[in-house]
Amino acid sequence: MKIFIVIIASITLVMLLVWSRPESKAELRPLPVARVLATQVKEVDIRPVTTLKGKLQPARHAGLRFELSGRVIERMVEPGNRVAAGDLLLKIDDGDFIDKYEEAEALLKQEEQAIARDRKLLELIVKEREIQEREVSRMQTLGQESLASKSNFDAALQAVLKLKAEESRLRHSVETAGSRLQSQRARLSQAARNLERTRLTAPFAATVNKVTFETGDYANAGEVAVEIVQLEQLDIYLEVTSDMISVLQLGQQVDVITPKGPVQGHIVAIESDPQPDTLTHALRVRIDGRGLFPGQLAEVSLPGDTLENVAAVPLSAILYDEGRSYVFVIEDDRLQRVPVKKLVRQDDIQSVAGVNSGAIVVASDVAALADGQKVTTE
Repeated sequence: MKIFIVIIASITLVMLLVWSRPESKAELRPLPVARVLATQVKEVDIRPVTTLKGKLQPARHAGLRFELSGRVIERMVEPGNRVAAGDLLLKIDDGDFIDKYEEAEALLKQEEQAIARDRKLLELIVKEREIQEREVSRMQTLGQESLASKSNFDAALQAVLKLKAEESRLRHSVETAGSRLQSQRARLSQAARNLERTRLTAPFAATVNKVTFETGDYANAGEVAVEIVQLEQLDIYLEVTSDMISVLQLGQQVDVITPKGPVQGHIVAIESDPQPDTLTHALRVRIDGRGLFPGQLAEVSLPGDTLENVAAVPLSAILYDEGRSYVFVIEDDRLQRVPVKKLVRQDDIQSVAGVNSGAIVVASDVAALADGQKVTTE
């Protein structure tokens, strides 16, 4: 019973204290005066830089193919081998092609000899025909004086006609010798090229990446037999917009960040006509490949067109709030939060629209500040 009385008394006391408490009044305390670093909005010329990433690829890549079909009889290289320009990589059976070459070579020699023979025969025929014509002329004179028989004259005249016919044939042979020699030489050149095509050689100094055929395999013409890549120089393939490509040019030096550190590269190719689906232009940058490998990522800094006389503030002066950008303008020692539109950035300078050149803004540590706050400047 005593416990119950104590509880009732305690509750009554608490209620009396609650009812008798004074009413509280909310008081607005002024924001403390902040000490800030101020800077002036300046008009500057800014050349924006766009950074794009791309994979390193061999500067030169070739899939080498036989132009003729045949069985592989020699395999001279393996993947990873370094080769020089002209080094033999693979060879197919060349027996039939050797025979074709030797046949064409023999026919050319025969033709040259036949032409030389016909030239000599033509000289002899011309002399013999001239002698025979003089004889016919002499017999014709004797015939008029009745000193020669008509049958001897006819025989001599017939000999002249035969000599003329043979002379005409030989002269035609000599006159067309050039075209016949050209035809035989073309046949020999074709046979030589086909014989050379049995040997697959490196067109440039490179590293062997893949060998498709083993010795004894049958290689069809047109199949990739050996892949080679040039690793001394590597390319980065990028896609850029039309406004960027207008200020880029072949041979231009650009900064590249690679896994081994910063290097200098240069633009080696620019696609003038954009891709129809993306409306972007393909661009290729070449760098020294020493210490790097295809497939690694690299960052390329591409300069844009220069913006002249634009308002700019330090990057640290920008306040980001709910997806929008602001700067704190200082007027009469108080802050005014002004929305701005970011244009382009260069290093730690941000060009903006929405604030006038010459305005005084807070340069850093803007996240802790508020609109209307009183400040002092350093």
